[in-house]
Amino acid sequence: MPEVPERWPGSFVVDLDGVMIGQILLRRAPSSRRSAAAGKVDLGYLFLPRAWGFGYASEACAAALEWIEGVLPGEPVVLTTQTANVGSMSLAAKLGFTEVERFRAWDAEQWLGQWSPVCSATEPE
Repeated sequence: MPEVPERWPGSFVVDLDGVMIGQILLRRAPSSRRSAAAGKVDLGYLFLPRAWGFGYASEACAAALEWIEGVLPGEPVVLTTQTANVGSMSLAAKLGFTEVERFRAWDAEQWLGQWSPVCSATEPE
C-alpha cells in the first residue's frame, strides 16, 4: 500500500478460508462526478451472492474505513447505491453513512451518502 494514496487509495480482496468472496475498492471520485462526491474517496464493494447476509461486507467495509482513516485522517468517504438495494442501504446506515442527496441515474433512484470519521467516532456503538 502506498503511504499517501492518490487516485486509488485502496483495493482489498475479501477471502473466506482462502477463497475470494468479495472486493472493497476505495477510489478518488472524479471531479466530473456529482458535486457532493467530486474529489472525495468513494467506497465501492462487490461480494459473491453466496456471501450475502453473513456480515462479511459490513466487517470488510468497516475495516477499509478504519484503514482510510489511518492513512488519510479526517478524509470524508462517499458511497452511492440504488435506493431499491435494501441490503446496500442497510449496510450504508450500519457503517454510519448519512444521506447527502438522491438523484436519478441508470433508470433508478440513487442514494449518495457520506461518512465522516469525526462524526462516526462520536456515535455510540
